Amino acid sequence: ADAYEIIAAQARRTEDEVLATNRYNNHYNFMVSVNGDSVRACIERLTEWDRISPEKPFEIVFNSPGGDLVDGLALFDYIRLMRDKGHKVTTSTIGYAASMAGILLQAGDVRIMGRESWLLIHEASFLTLGKFGEVVDEVNWIKRIQKRILDIFAERSVLTAKQIGTRWERKDWWISSDEALKLGFVDEVR
Repeated sequence: ADAYEIIAAQARRTEDEVLATNRYNNHYNFMVSVNGDSVRACIERLTEWDRISPEKPFEIVFNSPGGDLVDGLALFDYIRLMRDKGHKVTTSTIGYAASMAGILLQAGDVRIMGRESWLLIHEASFLTLGKFGEVVDEVNWIKRIQKRILDIFAERSVLTAKQIGTRWERKDWWISSDEALKLGFVDEVR
């Protein structure tokens, strides 16, 4: 082979490698805790895809222990914004989507769980310090957030918010993929 053929073959290989990347295919692996940095990185990537390919579908795959409520709800709203802009957003989990990651799983147009994956939902948790009045204010705010979380889970579930609240009260509620499908927390199991 002459030098031109070698250069052309290398260019094709490089192009194939780029075309195979998750970034090029609007596939985002969220495999960390939900916090300011991880949410910022995900939002930046979704924004990039939105600008490059308006209305092209996205997939976000969660394998996460969950994390911060406020940061997570910001990403939840952003995923919903992408849906409103015309992107079909698939959220899925392999491994587990725990706590805030389970809430984020609910943001997609299509919600998918791997057959051996788990969903964990529980009451909102927080840590607060301060004067009595400050703690009471924080508790009242968390109650409001918890109501929103219950509404998010109940929106497409066969269960009501009250039924979900009863099942997660004072404990972690681990849900298999088959149970999640039956309860309406996901649309498909693969």
